Amino acid sequence: MENFKFNVGDNVKIVSNDLQPAMVGKIGRVKKVYPSFSEDSDNNVQPSYFYRVEVGGAVLKGIAASSDLEKV
Repeated sequence: MENFKFNVGDNVKIVSNDLQPAMVGKIGRVKKVYPSFSEDSDNNVQPSYFYRVEVGGAVLKGIAASSDLEKV
């Protein structure tokens, strides 16, 4: 299984957020990591990871994909 791009406690910059566009550019902290697994056409398991992020004491709505965040 591949490693997470971000771990709980990492500081991240939000580079994309469709639910809360005002949060783009803000710095937050990863609060939870959710693994997700799917199979490709050859039955190989492909892991993906999604993240809950807290900014200023409030956990943001929804989850973020790795592409929505940048490590600070």
